[in-house]
Amino acid sequence: MAACSGFLGQPDFWQEEGDAPILKFNNDQWLQNHTAEAIAHAKKWIAAMGIPESKVDFDRKPLSSEGARIFRADANRTFRSEPNRVLMIKLLSFCSTKFGDYQQSLGYVAGVLLIFFDPATVFKVLTVLNDSPKYLPGYWRGEATACAVDGYVCLKQLKPPLKEKLLKLGLLPETFVQKWFAGVCIHHLPYRLLFPFLDGFFAHGNRFLFQFFLAFFDEFENDIMTANSNPEANALIRFESAPEPRLEAVVRSAWEEKYVQKVAAMNFHHERIIAFEENLSRRLQGANEGMWMKQDDEIEFSDEED
Repeated sequence: MAACSGFLGQPDFWQEEGDAPILKFNNDQWLQNHTAEAIAHAKKWIAAMGIPESKVDFDRKPLSSEGARIFRADANRTFRSEPNRVLMIKLLSFCSTKFGDYQQSLGYVAGVLLIFFDPATVFKVLTVLNDSPKYLPGYWRGEATACAVDGYVCLKQLKPPLKEKLLKLGLLPETFVQKWFAGVCIHHLPYRLLFPFLDGFFAHGNRFLFQFFLAFFDEFENDIMTANSNPEANALIRFESAPEPRLEAVVRSAWEEKYVQKVAAMNFHHERIIAFEENLSRRLQGANEGMWMKQDDEIEFSDEED
């Protein structure tokens, strides 16, 4: 089995982390039964990005201050072992400092990568994912407008009746693409499907995410069109009621040439401008303008004496 510099290489990993939240979708102990295969997948991810594993003797000392409480909360929601949590907190703090913002989806991706790679290598990977136009630029902001914009770009590619049905059900792209795109399906796909999905993402960037979007709605078009309520359709989009064999078909078909060609032919700069102007601009303006409104409970004092 290939060497693993991440938490998975710890002798007591399964004893300490066997029920860790990051392993929630490790159905049927897939990772235990396919450890060498999983490590090979992970090494392929960073090779596709042109990132060598770090050789530095990294500093394990905890930060003097853990920083924002969300870092501790997200580390606790990811791993069980306190030493692993401390390393994750340090990584998330470094990310927030360098990237200028933080969003929980970044923590999901960091958690999976830490299973396979040391924190210094993971930081390099997250840097490229965050900064490169090929991957997730702007997706990990606290207000992830870029992710929502791309969701509307993809929505526009669907058949008009399907698009209208989604909107009628109240399934706006920003309600689910953060999970599919910014979180790259980490807390939604079972591991046996997640790893091939991530193969596509790391090799082809956000274009693969768009191909997956189109493939999903082709596969589940009839299910959406016959859905009677938002909860019914939302359970499907969250993969809770989506049969695993059909999800497997979606992951596999996302590689098909028809989706590759359709996404390749899109003028993303133009489509993103239109998506923002038609769906988000006024909403964001209104929300930000509203921050300047006087509050009803403000007390005004008169300068005049009684």
